[in-house]
Amino acid sequence: MENKKEELIIVKQLPIIEEKLKGLSKEIDDKVKNALALVCSDETVKEVKKVRADLNADFKELEAQRKMVKEKVLAPYQAFEEVYKTYVSDKFINADTELKMKIQEVEQEQKNKKTVELLEYYVEYGKSQNLDWLFEDKDYFDFSNINVTLSASMKSLKEQVKAFVDKIVDDMQLMATQEHRQEIFVEYKKTLNVSKAITEVSDRYKQLEVIKQEQVKQEEIKKQEEEIVKKVDEVIKPVEESKVYELHFKVIGTKEQLLKLKQYLDSEGLKYE
Repeated sequence: MENKKEELIIVKQLPIIEEKLKGLSKEIDDKVKNALALVCSDETVKEVKKVRADLNADFKELEAQRKMVKEKVLAPYQAFEEVYKTYVSDKFINADTELKMKIQEVEQEQKNKKTVELLEYYVEYGKSQNLDWLFEDKDYFDFSNINVTLSASMKSLKEQVKAFVDKIVDDMQLMATQEHRQEIFVEYKKTLNVSKAITEVSDRYKQLEVIKQEQVKQEEIKKQEEEIVKKVDEVIKPVEESKVYELHFKVIGTKEQLLKLKQYLDSEGLKYE
């Protein structure tokens, strides 16, 4: 292979195929033309079928000869290809695979070294910003989505780490201005998404406020009902159990409260106008 001019694969003689198809073409044209000119009817259908069968038989015979020629032409090449695969291509392919694995091992080691150096800078810079929780609770480095590649310079990678940590510092300053900062911080540590954390805690307190207001409303309704009953008990002091008294008073309340009062009067069998 050192002599580039030397040809290692030579075709000594191209396949020679003797064919007389051009001479046969006119005969085929005439047969096809005559067949297509036939009128197919009840009287001639058998003749048309015979002509079609003859054309198909001629074509089938020529196709068989074509396939035989193809096999004879391809057979030497297929034999050559097997020899070439065994003595040449398999060796190159196997060598390329092994060399690729060796290169990958070295490059992976280089990437690991860069990653270690980058993580050391990440911890050092994070601690300088008083963000020890970044390393104590769990490893938040993956949240940075920094892709350590061989082509990326360490300078550019460290700049990405610094930008990641600086954003967390900004988020911490924003959270410090919020009313429920501690709860927001707990949510923030799940995703490092400050807007999401603030929204989730805010929505939570809104829901709690709705529940609280509903509880106050129910307690107020209960209190009003108790006061009505108490007032009735104080005004009505029957001397005889069977004696009936008449009481006039004005009630002010919501529609829901008045409906409940009506239900109470009905349940006690009290008459009212």
